[in-house]
Amino acid sequence: MKLFGSILAVLGLSLAVAACMPAPPPTVSKESLLSSSGFKTITLKTPGQVAAFKRLPAQQLSRKTYKGKDVWVYPDQTFCGCLYIGNQTAYNAYIKAASANMIKEAIKANDSDNPYSPTSFNNMLDADWANDPEAYGLYEDW
Repeated sequence: MKLFGSILAVLGLSLAVAACMPAPPPTVSKESLLSSSGFKTITLKTPGQVAAFKRLPAQQLSRKTYKGKDVWVYPDQTFCGCLYIGNQTAYNAYIKAASANMIKEAIKANDSDNPYSPTSFNNMLDADWANDPEAYGLYEDW
């Protein structure tokens, strides 16, 4: 019976520690980047629009001509079933935002376990090692 109680206590402690862990940061979706970059959302209303929508490459930005102007379109078939459409300025803003987000995620993934990364160094500063005389090989009792 003691073994069962010990196992239960360890399991409870493990769950308590897991509950205290911070939630992972939310990822930025492609759709939110498109919207914040200036792409407009178009809902499909006619059968002709739905047929044209299905002919577009799924989940991919494509350059098309619409009313004599070059535009960028992104068919979202999984979430809203709508079409994102934007001009070259909106496309450039999207590429800039997506690249910045990709770089930020890559740095975070690559430097999380690197002791020489700037983010790991900032975490190390919290230990207040700079005020410890033994960290420098100096001793107070000399």
